[in-house]
Amino acid sequence: MNASKTKFMSFNHNQQISIQTNNGTKLEEVSDFKYLGAWMASTEKDVKTRKAAAWRACNSLNKIWRSTLPKKFKSRLFAATVESVLTYGCEAWTMSPRLCKELDGCYTRMLRTVYNINWKQHITNKELYGDLPKLSQKIRERRTRFAGHAYRSKNEPVAKLIHWTPKHGNRKPGRPPLTYVDVLKQDTGLDVMDLGTAMQDRRVWRAVVVRGHHSS
Repeated sequence: MNASKTKFMSFNHNQQISIQTNNGTKLEEVSDFKYLGAWMASTEKDVKTRKAAAWRACNSLNKIWRSTLPKKFKSRLFAATVESVLTYGCEAWTMSPRLCKELDGCYTRMLRTVYNINWKQHITNKELYGDLPKLSQKIRERRTRFAGHAYRSKNEPVAKLIHWTPKHGNRKPGRPPLTYVDVLKQDTGLDVMDLGTAMQDRRVWRAVVVRGHHSS
């Protein structure tokens, strides 16, 4: 391990935490860091970063969006080159209703760009989207599918993290931030005990995912 390149974060600790290597080198504590392209501490910060990157990808293809190429081709190209950038790492996001609305609005504006529909052209979202679901709906489905797969992978550390909640310390004053378990409960309408039971059975969990997809 390269101590100079290794950072750590701590949660639910009121006292300062110190971690050092076997040779006595202290590791730097940070409030946030980027890992595999995603910011760890805040979904909101990560979403902001993904939106900026997705808009750069979208704007770089303006010549194609303004062309007369078929809408179906543009849709497929958009999904591969822009939507994939926007939703990178979304399976781990804990999204509030406000953040869902913000992302859906961003996605709508991107679709108008892709289909070369300017603000003067009055078109309903139903006409704009066609058979496409809202982005928040896509994210919800990807999150629940991932959660079920991770929970059933009993030999992997991630299986223990799906239902993890802190057993010590106190949340900061004010409205508490959403945890991953909170979001899964919202996604499925199940309580914590039922979540584990449903996830364990692949067919049952698939039905939960599909039910949420149709109710969104």
